Parts: sequence; C-alpha cells; structure tokens
Amino acid sequence: MASELPSLGERKVIVNLPEFEPDVLLPVCEVLCQEGFTTWSLSADRVGQLAELRASFGRRARIGVHGVTDSRQVQKAAEVGAAFAAADFMAPKLPKVVAGFPVILGGLTPTELRAGLAAGAAAVQVVPAESLGSDYARALPGLLGYPPLIAAGRMKRGLAALWLESGAVGVWPPELFADELAMAAGLDGLRTELQLWHLED
Repeated sequence: MASELPSLGERKVIVNLPEFEPDVLLPVCEVLCQEGFTTWSLSADRVGQLAELRASFGRRARIGVHGVTDSRQVQKAAEVGAAFAAADFMAPKLPKVVAGFPVILGGLTPTELRAGLAAGAAAVQVVPAESLGSDYARALPGLLGYPPLIAAGRMKRGLAALWLESGAVGVWPPELFADELAMAAGLDGLRTELQLWHLED
C-alpha cells in the first residue's frame, strides 16, 4: 500500500528553497509562510538544514527533500524528519526503503507514471511538465484516473494553473523566484512575485 502524500498546503505549490545560509533563508521562509506557500523542499545534499527549519517553523510548513537517487538518501531524509523524498526519475525500489515514508517518483509518459504508482509512490511528478504543452496538461490527470499527480518543471503561471484545474494535486516549478529577490535588502519584491503564483485566487 502506498504511503500518503502530505498536504501541499493552501497554494498547492512546492517551493525549492534557495541555497542560502540561515540568516538569509529564514526571513525568506517567513514570507513564504505569510503568502501561503508552506510546502518546501531542500536538495538531497542539504538535509542538514532541515532540523533548523523544522525548529523554526514547526507545523507551519512541510519540508521535503528532492533529487534523491538512492536508498541511502531516502533513509537519511526519513531520519531527519522530512515530509517526503522525491526522485526526478522512475526508481521503483525507493518507495519501499522506509515503510510509511512518502516517496515521489518522476516520469513523463503515462506508462512511466503508472509504473511509479504501482511501485508504491505516494505521488508521481510529471517531469518536465512543460514539454508537451497544455493539451497534455488537460488530458493526463483524467487518463491516469486522477492519482496524486504533481506537475514539475519550468512552466509559466498559466500552464501551472491549468495543471491544477485539470486535476493535478500540485505544481513544482524548480525556481519559483530569483535569488536576487530573496537577497534584496527588503523582501517586497519577493512578496510581489509570490503573489503572482496565487494560482487559485
């Protein structure tokens, strides 16, 4: 039986956190929370930051790990309290590494995504979701029977909204905002950019 994907929050957008030191990252995360973006992900080589983020934000945010490629990384993500681990590719052994721990697998075609679900993935991510355009976004969730499906890739706001309208449970743009916005003296620019991604408003 597949593990359950945690809620992706009000915005249904997973945010990859930038590779900043805590003094820069924590204010950015506070703005994310204020704007309703409460599902975040760290790269697999930065799981050491997860404990501090959890201590600072507690139940306000769910923090996962992306870019996992092997069993050791999944095990580590579970050990440090990650909300999920995500692989960019179809790696059917990973959902079985830690019982009850949600793993997201990647794929592009219906066959690949069905294989991920059959392997016990808590969700599958369509990668890269922008490659086959809007018709694919409209058709794929229904074709697969509306499973937990996440659209991941460098898509613009309109295509991301279409994936949600078509039945995806979330979207995952790898760079939701530029590093410059997060490093600016004030965070008003970051807030404005995030407000453009209030997809269901």
